[in-house]
Amino acid sequence: MENISSLKVLLVAEGSGGHLIPALQVAESLAKTGARATVWYARRRPSASLADALVKEAASAGVEVHAMPLTTSRRLLGRLWQCGQLWFQTQRWLDASAPDVVVGFGGWVSAPVILAARWRHIHCVLHEQNVAVGRANRLLVQWVDRVAVSFRETQASLNGAPSVVTGMPVRDAIGRSSREAHAARFGFSAAQPTLLVLGGSQGSRAINQVMSELMERLSSDERRRWQFLHITGAADERAVRSTYARHEVTAWVAPFLTEMEAAYAQADVAIARAGAATIMELARCGKPAILIPYPYAGGHQTVNARLVEHCGGGLLLEEGESTAVRLLSALRRLLADERLRLIMGRQMREIAVPDAAERLTKAIVELHTERRTERTPDMEALSWFE
Repeated sequence: MENISSLKVLLVAEGSGGHLIPALQVAESLAKTGARATVWYARRRPSASLADALVKEAASAGVEVHAMPLTTSRRLLGRLWQCGQLWFQTQRWLDASAPDVVVGFGGWVSAPVILAARWRHIHCVLHEQNVAVGRANRLLVQWVDRVAVSFRETQASLNGAPSVVTGMPVRDAIGRSSREAHAARFGFSAAQPTLLVLGGSQGSRAINQVMSELMERLSSDERRRWQFLHITGAADERAVRSTYARHEVTAWVAPFLTEMEAAYAQADVAIARAGAATIMELARCGKPAILIPYPYAGGHQTVNARLVEHCGGGLLLEEGESTAVRLLSALRRLLADERLRLIMGRQMREIAVPDAAERLTKAIVELHTERRTERTPDMEALSWFE
């Protein structure tokens, strides 16, 4: 890709891994072209350690990263107040940095930033990670120049808005590690069945609890042979670690792990939520999965999981139906059938887009260099922000 040293891009993201990781990956890709990339993200306290590690890694790659000075609120009035504050903070930021393109990676924080940029006629791109378009992104689709989607199936719901399929950017190291190279790090045998348990960057209490119940039902042979690599989130780490120890099961337990490439390399089967980042990482590694989608937030994870199940790469278990009995039955079936796991792994790889960061970078650069032919939104509709 050509060197574009004059291009300045602002990327805005929530602080969870599913939003922050693709933003940082695209920022690093932009930096390689010579563009100046700045990431502005909402720092969440529960995942502060993970976010800090990711930010430190991106800074070493020439990306400028800043945390949004926001407090959190789940109430409507509080959120509206935060949006207003962020609108004015964005205006000051745009005065100081004058970006050529603003890229939103979803979540409510993208809305005031994108709208402030459009008010100034700055080109905007929106990236939708999930199959189903999120609430904030649904509102923003009409105000951006282009929508980049992770899944081709998403385009049908955009009502003709200009879009491009880029895939979901994941860290370059994902899918490049060998099982043998990292087994000792976790205290594992590379020859024993290994289960990777993921609850997303925040962890999942529901998954943690069902796994604790599942320990009670393992046979003595399964307790001896099976290995578990369990990412719990900060709240449940101690309790989950204690459960594995009490049942004398080989397990490596941690609240988060930045080097997820090592974890995926160990897995024969993954038990996970169904966020887009997790699915794309599993797809890149070709790992069969049992998906237990987060049932809230508009149900977008359930839609993601259905797509995976439809393609044959995983099994869907709704949270309300994810009993220890059903989960253990599914695990036994998968671990007993290597051929089935290989077939499911191949189907998972069909979802992957290995060059997603480069595709999204190309879409940003093209938007900057080409003459805009799309209609300009009616800016009077935003006059209430003044």
